[in-house]
Amino acid sequence: MEDLTGQVFGGYELKELVGTGGMASIYKGYDSSLSRWVAIKVIPIQASSGEAEKTILERFRLEAQAIAALRHRNILTIYSYGEEEGWAYFVMEYVPGGSLQDRIEPDQPFVWERALNVIIPVSEALAFAHSRPEAIIHRDIKPANILMPQEDWPLLADFGLAKMEHSTRPNLTMPGQVLGTMAYAAPEQIQEGEIDARVDIYSLGIVLYELLTGRLPFDGETAFDFLMARLTDPPKSLLSVKPDAPPIFAKILDKALAQEPDDRYQTMETFSEELKEARDQLRRERYVHDAPPKPSLSPAELDEETSVIDSTELEHTKIRLTVVASGQEIVASGQSELMVGRTHKNIVADIDLGPYGGSRAGVSRRHCRLLHRDSQWYIEDLASTNGSFINGVKIAPHEPVSLGDGDLIRCGQIELKLRIE
Repeated sequence: MEDLTGQVFGGYELKELVGTGGMASIYKGYDSSLSRWVAIKVIPIQASSGEAEKTILERFRLEAQAIAALRHRNILTIYSYGEEEGWAYFVMEYVPGGSLQDRIEPDQPFVWERALNVIIPVSEALAFAHSRPEAIIHRDIKPANILMPQEDWPLLADFGLAKMEHSTRPNLTMPGQVLGTMAYAAPEQIQEGEIDARVDIYSLGIVLYELLTGRLPFDGETAFDFLMARLTDPPKSLLSVKPDAPPIFAKILDKALAQEPDDRYQTMETFSEELKEARDQLRRERYVHDAPPKPSLSPAELDEETSVIDSTELEHTKIRLTVVASGQEIVASGQSELMVGRTHKNIVADIDLGPYGGSRAGVSRRHCRLLHRDSQWYIEDLASTNGSFINGVKIAPHEPVSLGDGDLIRCGQIELKLRIE
């Protein structure tokens, strides 16, 4: 395709070609009116187009409409669409962090927590898309289409093959055309059968398998090999490929990767909830299975004057919180009470999770507080929207629970490892 670097579409200047695929090119562009970088996806519009070209343009328009209809923290945002001077384009937010594909190395599996930090938010994004009135099916879930602005913040992108299940639009798939990347496509996509939201469940299951093992569940040197393998053979057992993987995932993947759609999870929401339950179970097993129950105190007991520490002890009190996903550290000292949340206007959080993606991760402005009483640290949830957790166990609002060195605290979707010094 023609290099459009330097041209201006709809007020956006195309600065650099960053990707190509099929009929489309993607440029890094600049929005001078708002002084921000954007991504611009462009395809040519031919004056005398045949049916194939018209279908490509219609699908391009459909992609823009599909993304615009989805406002979710884990779905790439679209800003505008236009057609001019023989080109159609739409403008999206620019994500400089690369994709999940850039982070995958052959035979180098992710630890299960890191894998779920990606897969669970993407499953929530897809469940949201499937639940829309149009029932938007992505149909091309793969690591290259999961962008990673932060290690714990995936963004689902590239709805170029999306289908609106409940739309009255005609099918834009041409006869004999298999949609989706072969390594991640569901059997019914390969067989050109009826397509519904369960193809996205299958494809996301392949991605999870790849993250946990560093390999794909089918062998094949060519696209045809991949095609035939999933039509004739079951996927390789997770535990046969990675014997030390948590066994709970074997059952989940067997169901997600069932050859027959009726044998899979029937909704993405169900699949997502199963993954969350697995995550919480594994955390409980790792951190609290053999631990004695933590003592709790009432707020009144914590606030009694007799429990306030003296100035000498306060001076040497220090805690260190490590953001698990990024390794960044937050250190607080010299305070017997710390409010955890997001600083906003007159609300000032002692431990501000806003700069660590708190808003997108569901952290409330006043989420919880950490208190030091009688040489012991406690955590109290402040009736937050998405809850506070210790080692994967949700705590009740306004019922302080004691903390220990090494505990994992989760506020919304941000996980913090506690160190008491």
